[in-house]
Amino acid sequence: MKLVSAFGAADMLELDRQTVRRALRHVAPDGYEKKQPRWRMKTIMDAIDRHLGRNAGAGAPPQTALDALFDQFDTGCKDLDRVPVLEARRHEARRLVALLVELDAAMRADARARREDELRASLRCDQHLRLAMRNFEGPCEWTQDECWALLAEEAE
Repeated sequence: MKLVSAFGAADMLELDRQTVRRALRHVAPDGYEKKQPRWRMKTIMDAIDRHLGRNAGAGAPPQTALDALFDQFDTGCKDLDRVPVLEARRHEARRLVALLVELDAAMRADARARREDELRASLRCDQHLRLAMRNFEGPCEWTQDECWALLAEEAE
């Protein structure tokens, strides 16, 4: 059984040393080398996942508010094609765009809470927004510019 120090794990996982140190603060070491605490990598990764709020355990993880927003948006987009009348689809799309704005804000807040790199988080959220907006073009018979205009109205 290979045991690793907190700093060694931080280097291997490319994480900040203090993040790993905080995650292991209340975790009993799996052993010692020269009186220094050491852990198995599984123990370290489980502690980091708990510390960062990730769900690494087996079974169904509890649904977060962010997960619920994703589910609502995804379900709404799937059901958009089933609405028979164009005006009703466009009305539903307006509701989904408002939900998308809320989802985007929640994603950015979650990234800040997890101390994700700001640029990386911004690029990820922007890409998600761009892809999500494509859901409205076909069913609502809108151009890409019309979709973005609707988003701009909703964001104000």
